[in-house]
Amino acid sequence: MNDLSCDIKKLLKKLETLNDYAVERLVIENLQRNLNTLDELQQSYQRHYLTIIRTLLQQLASLPGPRQDAVQKQVACLEKLLTHLPTLSDLETLEQGLSELQNLLRPPPVLASPGQIIGDLPTGPHLPPAEAITPTQAALNRVQTLKQNNTHFAGAVEEILKTIEKLKSNADLVQHELHEQALQLLQGQRQLAEQLAQLQQQLVSLQSQNQRLSQELQHARNLSLTDELTGLPNRRGLLRRIEEEVGRLTRHPSPLTLAILDIDHFKQVNDQYGHTVGDQVLKAYADHLQAVFRRHDCIARFGGEEFILLLPSTNVDGALKALAKIRERTAGHVVQTQSKVVSLPTFSAGVASYRLQESIADFLHRADQALYRAKQNGRNRIETAD
Repeated sequence: MNDLSCDIKKLLKKLETLNDYAVERLVIENLQRNLNTLDELQQSYQRHYLTIIRTLLQQLASLPGPRQDAVQKQVACLEKLLTHLPTLSDLETLEQGLSELQNLLRPPPVLASPGQIIGDLPTGPHLPPAEAITPTQAALNRVQTLKQNNTHFAGAVEEILKTIEKLKSNADLVQHELHEQALQLLQGQRQLAEQLAQLQQQLVSLQSQNQRLSQELQHARNLSLTDELTGLPNRRGLLRRIEEEVGRLTRHPSPLTLAILDIDHFKQVNDQYGHTVGDQVLKAYADHLQAVFRRHDCIARFGGEEFILLLPSTNVDGALKALAKIRERTAGHVVQTQSKVVSLPTFSAGVASYRLQESIADFLHRADQALYRAKQNGRNRIETAD
């Protein structure tokens, strides 16, 4: 029974972590009130149950008979379990002990099996280590455990009631009021089981809502960091990645190079062929860039016809070689339209290597200045920052 009360309290603590979700707050508050009520009810059942067991044991100990010493010894052993709130394991031991007392009260005596000691606690099943779960799932698991414990507890009470009936018929030791209290306790446990079932349904519904909200939030987060046309990271996604790489460099210094690539005369493509062809050109460039660069490189569409390449563990020479490969791939590539074939435009690029302690804005500015010089010097060329 102490385990049941602890389960309710732990579940209340788990539910408190969900208060950060505004959409769930009213539901959680209602669940917490219900659990507080169930906890008080469970404690009341515990007190009544202890009263029943103590009264029963006292009457059994005072019973005269040829085996009175054995009965008193057995009662004393069981009374040790009542010095604290009994667990479910204690209930099993009490049930077993009452059965032993019943055998002592009638001839012929029933001997215990060799090595059997009343008061030994059953060994519980070995549980595997718990996996990391969400607060809602943890609360749901607790309710499920509490339901199982409550069912086990109710079963133990029913068995003890049967034992009381047998003892009553044999020796008339239990008063009618004691039997009625036990029946009320069992009825209360059944009501508690119904309330736990309702609470479990509420938690299942809440878990489903949490999963749906989490998926929607993740989808919205991905959209906010991704360019819809090319599927590459957008400006926001790129800036976040630069912050991560710069933070890593403060712990483990290594080269970090950034290149800004701008498609030459892209406006003429849109004006002459239309924006649909322009979009095809942008997607073709995105495909070529992803084909050349490594998985841990970051390729982003920074806006318009500009792409930014963030190259960790790469110096300026390595970046220039990679850009040369891009030039070779795009030189012979065309975009097929319904009426004609359009060759991919050339590109200009500016390259800069990160300097320790400089701001991200300065890092981008130096690469942008190199790109500006490439355009000023006739386009279709690559310049490096000073």
